[in-house]
Formats: sequence, C-alpha cells, structure tokens
Amino acid sequence: MKKIWRKITAVFITAAIAAGSISGCASSTGGASTGGAAGQSTEKAKLTVSTWAGADELKQMQSIVDKLNANSKDYTLTIQSIPANYYTKIQAMISAKQAPDLMWLSQEYIPMYAKLGVLMDITDKATQDSKVNLSNYFDGPLNTAKYKDKLYGLPWISQPVVMYYNEDLLKSAGVDLPNGNWSWEDFRTAAKKLTKVDSSGKITQWGTVIDGWPPVQTWIWAYGGETVDKDGKILIDSPESIKGLTELNKILRDNVSPTQEQAQNMGDADLFKTGKVAMFFGGAGDDLEKQVGNKFKVGMAEIPHGDKKVTFSWIASTVISSQTKNPDAAYEALVDLTNATFQWKVVPPIQDGFDMIPKNMPEKEYALDVIKKSSQYARGFNNQEKETEIDTAIGDELYTPLINGKKTPEQAAKDAAAKIKTITGK
Repeated sequence: MKKIWRKITAVFITAAIAAGSISGCASSTGGASTGGAAGQSTEKAKLTVSTWAGADELKQMQSIVDKLNANSKDYTLTIQSIPANYYTKIQAMISAKQAPDLMWLSQEYIPMYAKLGVLMDITDKATQDSKVNLSNYFDGPLNTAKYKDKLYGLPWISQPVVMYYNEDLLKSAGVDLPNGNWSWEDFRTAAKKLTKVDSSGKITQWGTVIDGWPPVQTWIWAYGGETVDKDGKILIDSPESIKGLTELNKILRDNVSPTQEQAQNMGDADLFKTGKVAMFFGGAGDDLEKQVGNKFKVGMAEIPHGDKKVTFSWIASTVISSQTKNPDAAYEALVDLTNATFQWKVVPPIQDGFDMIPKNMPEKEYALDVIKKSSQYARGFNNQEKETEIDTAIGDELYTPLINGKKTPEQAAKDAAAKIKTITGK
C-alpha cells in the first residue's frame, strides 16, 4: 500500500510536461500502422508500456505480456520498468517527445495529465467495446479514471484500506474480535485496552498506529464530509468534516499510537509485524499474513465506521499517450492487458473479480468476505488537477499538526482550507 502523503511538487510536474510540446509527445516506439486497407502494412505495431513494477512483480507481468503478444495479430507490447523515480522519468520522457504508448498512473495524476493533453480519451471506444464491461467496475475505482466526465484509463487495481489485528493480543486483553460493525468509539475503547504501560511508565505496546496513514479522509468521509468535492468546492472545514476530524483527534489524544517520529523510525507495518501494535490499517492485498508467519494469528476486519461505512482505496489505472502513433493498437493492448491483470492483481476493481484471490493469495481466503464488503464502499479522492499539491497542503496544515497536538481540529481545517484555496484559486 502506497502512502499518499508524499512530498511531490505538482508545479514541477506541470512545468516539466509543458516544457515539451504536448502536441508532439508521440511515442518513439512507433511501428507500422495496423489494418488491412490498401497501402497499409499488416506488421504488428510496436508498443511500450511503462510501469513501476520491479523484481518479482515484473517477472509476473512479463509472463502476462508474453502471452498477449503471442495471441495478438495487431501489436507487440514491451514493458519499460521504472521502479524508482517513476513520475520524474515519465515527465522527462513526455517533455522529450518520447512518451510511452501506455503507462501506469496512480489515481491522483489522471486529472493533471488529462488537462495537459497527455492522455488519450477512451470514452467512446470503451463504452462501445464488448470486451470492456464498465458496469462491472465498482464506482470508486472507475471514477478516479475520469476527468470532466471523460474516461482516460482503465483501473487495474483497487486496494481498500482494512483493519488488520493481532488476534492473540486482542484475546489476551479481553477485547472482542471486530465483527465489521465497530464504530470509531468502539475502536477507541479497544485501542485503550490494548495499550500497555510498564512500571516505569513506558509504553510497551500500542493499540494502533496513526502516523499520517491512513489518509485523514478516512474520518472525514465517515461523517459525511469531504476535503474537496468533485466540482472542486473546498469542504474540508465544513461541520461534517470537522466532526470527523474531532473523532480522529480523540484517538490521537488517547496516547494509543506511537508518536509520528517513533512510527516512522520503526516503521508502522514493522510495529504491527513485531507485535508492538495490535491494530493496523493496511491495504487488503498487503502480504502481512506471510510476513508475520507463525508469530501470531492475523485477523482482518472492515475499518470502523462513523455515520456511514466508507474506506479509502489505493487505485491505479493504465492510460494511453494522446500522441501514440498507433491509437487503435494501443487501445486494444490496453483492454487485453487490463483484463489479464484482473486475473493477477489483488484486489481487482471489478465486482466479479474475487474468485481469483484465493488462487493468487491463498493466505487471504479467510478474509474474502471482508475484502468484498470493503471493496463495495471503497473510494478514491475527488481528484483535482492539482491533487498532489492539495495532498501536501492537507498533510502540512492539517494532518501532521493534529498528530503532534499543535492544532485543534477546527484550526487545522481552517488553515488547510485557506491553503487549498491558494492552490486551486477557488
């Protein structure tokens, strides 16, 4: 699960892309045109897909691509692996007019790239394609691939945030195992019981860990709030949002989580895996069960709820460069690759994609019902053109000050709203 609070400067991204001629951002892979019309070559189009996959993930993806290439009469797809500094390198390629034909994008980048004209609009093709069942997608993931009601990519993964717990620690503390109906108040009560202090006053075990993860929207959405709505209206300081932030602040002030510095130095997931934290928020597809092994029994539950059930999902899509020399072949490859990825990646963003989870990750079979339920109400952000700047502002002005007790929820929300307004101009 990738954390959203990273320091990325969207201004640099926009400038880097704008520095190159957008209208000339064609793929350097080229290839002959496909089709059988007179004067046209039937040679396969040579396409490149850029991905951050590395190591074992890259080997698995290569196996999929090999099969697609063997079965396609229209394209040969080559993987371009960029496991480090992915977006910086993608931006440089676009500016140099060497954009890949296809590329992976996480949800927050799609509006920015679509506005800059970097992405191919696939709305008409996808809605008329029998190989693409848009109604099979959960709304949460599919919405992140859209910009101004146009579709610019196909999601291939949707990782809802769930709550992992150390069953041994819960039982020893007399805490009933979560049943999917915990409120955030229930969670607070359990976290306090699970926090242990030795005779010297030192905390030896924490109930949970909140260090900037999960996203602060986890609480805002649960009480009917938004940071920014789909139309760009700033609502992070609305009464509903502040209600959610107040619930988060109660947890933070209970001393049931390591400090932000402790968590980041020791690693929040490592704290859970070593038994120092009893309840941990992670992606449904994280391999915590494998990493924990026989140290203790790992459980999974839906995250606690407020006025409604909702959870954040880490979502990524495959998109097509707007200036690929082979748009038809690139679209065909996009569909084939996406459909094949559904049989590989956990968790898929489609409603009938859960049968493959026990096969791909048998250790998740115990939690299949939790993953299904969480996927139904999981969602991404209402991504804006300057989403990465907005995310940074929320982290700096709101989330980090709340964690460190430097601001009240009301003040943090007010400061974040003011900062977001300077970013969006709204």
